[in-house]
Amino acid sequence: MAERQTSYSVDRLTAPSPVPSTWVQKFKSLRLEALRSNPSAYPATFASEEELTDEQWSERILDPRYHHLICHTPRSAATDTASDKDATMEGWEETDDWVGKVLLSGPYRQDEYDASPFLDSPALGSDQDEIRWHLTALYLQPNSRCVDSAMAMHERILTYVRLWTDDHLETTFDHATGLEKPKRARIAGGVRGENDLLAGLYEDFAGRTVGWADGARGVRVRVMERIVEC
Repeated sequence: MAERQTSYSVDRLTAPSPVPSTWVQKFKSLRLEALRSNPSAYPATFASEEELTDEQWSERILDPRYHHLICHTPRSAATDTASDKDATMEGWEETDDWVGKVLLSGPYRQDEYDASPFLDSPALGSDQDEIRWHLTALYLQPNSRCVDSAMAMHERILTYVRLWTDDHLETTFDHATGLEKPKRARIAGGVRGENDLLAGLYEDFAGRTVGWADGARGVRVRVMERIVEC
């Protein structure tokens, strides 16, 4: 990783509709850069996503099951929202650099969650016991791969999954009204090919390898998982 350079902030991309064109272009640019520079690390291809229209990129940003966390710097005009899980980009400067992103998808009900039986993973708890997320599409620009950015991503992901149900429990699942807050969160993801950055993120979180799976285009995928207390 690079030497310590500057401060980084990580916030959820909660966009209005229509999504501002500058946000669409920054989001699109980061995603295509990731696919172009690390083609074996993602199931999608640069060629397929390069053809997406701005409207399709906007739909991806607005999808309620996709929680896009954006790493950016500097944040000269914004207030500290590290504990605000639904932080919008109000207050961000137009000149802020978007240097990385990660996608949390979910949360998933027990019957929706993809937990292959051959994986050495702890048994799934009930929806009352745990909340489940998939972590994927992680990317940081090479000159921003440093301790600061890694720590910002680590802390934000954990804060996000731990606090999500504080405000959203009754709307998380159709049958969730009256449920107590789940005791834990399960975060899982697949590390493909050369994506050492994602593997490192899981390992730093004390995540562990629970098995291997066959991914798109014949690439073997290392499935990693972490369970955290809420």
